[in-house]
Amino acid sequence: MTTTEAVLLWIAVVVYAVAAAAFIGGGFLSKDRLLNTAIRLTAAGAMSHGVSLGLRWVRTGHGPSLGFFEVASGLAFLGAAGFLLLIWRYRGLAITGVAVLPVTFLVLGATFLVNPEAEQVSGSLASVWLAIHVLFANLAYGCYVIAFALASAYLVRESRYRDRWTATLERLPSQAVLDGLTFRLVGAGFLFQGVMIASGAVWANEAWGRYWGWDPMEIWSLIAWAVYALYLHLTLTMGWKGRRAAWVLVIALPVIVFSLLGVPVVYDSIHGAYLRI
Repeated sequence: MTTTEAVLLWIAVVVYAVAAAAFIGGGFLSKDRLLNTAIRLTAAGAMSHGVSLGLRWVRTGHGPSLGFFEVASGLAFLGAAGFLLLIWRYRGLAITGVAVLPVTFLVLGATFLVNPEAEQVSGSLASVWLAIHVLFANLAYGCYVIAFALASAYLVRESRYRDRWTATLERLPSQAVLDGLTFRLVGAGFLFQGVMIASGAVWANEAWGRYWGWDPMEIWSLIAWAVYALYLHLTLTMGWKGRRAAWVLVIALPVIVFSLLGVPVVYDSIHGAYLRI
C-alpha cells in the first residue's frame, strides 16, 4: 500500500469514528446541527475512502476483491455510500447513522489488523465471474446494512426508551413506511446474494473444477442466505410485521458479516486463496 493510500485510509477511519460519535450524540441530544455535521463527516470520510480504493485499483489492476484487506475495505465503503444515498432520498432517516457508522468504522478498522499488501489474480482465479461475484456480494451487504439500520430505528421508536429520542424520531417516516422500505431492501439484497452465490459457483467451476464443494465459505453463505429467506418467508406467508420482523434483521446482520469476513479468520477454507489474512 502506498503512503498516499494509507494516509487517505487513515483519514477515512478517523472521520468515520468521529461521524459515528456525532450521530450518537446528535440522536441522544436531538441536535439537528450535530446530525448535519455527522452527515458531512460521513461524506468526507467516504470521499477519502473512495479515492484510496480507486488509487489501489489503478495500481493493482483489479477492484477490492482479493484479500481480507480489500474485501473488508470495499464492504465498509459500500455501507457508507449506501447510507448517504439513503438519506439523500429520505432525509429523515439520518438518525439511522447511529447504527450504520459504527458498523462501517469497525469493518474498516479491522483492515488495519491485517496485511495490506495487494494480492495478484492468478491464472485460475482471473475471471469476469470473480468481478460479478464480488460486486453482488457488496450490493447485498449494502442492502442488508441499511435494512439493519432501518430495523434498529423501528425498534427504538417502539421501545420504552423512545422518549429520549422523541424529537429525532419524529423526523422518521411512519412505522409502516419504515417496515415497507426495510422489506424492499431485504428483497433486493436477497436477490443480489442469490446472484453472488450463483456466480461464485460458476467461478468455482472454472477455478477449481466443481460448482459446489461444501467449503466453509460456501456453507456460511448459504446459511446467511437462508436467514434472510426466513425473514422473507415470515413476512410474506406468516404475516410478521413490525417489531418481530425487525428483530430478525438485527440478528441476521452478524450472520452475513461473519459469512463474508469471519469465515476466513476461523476456518481453513479454499477461499483463503483470495481472502488471505
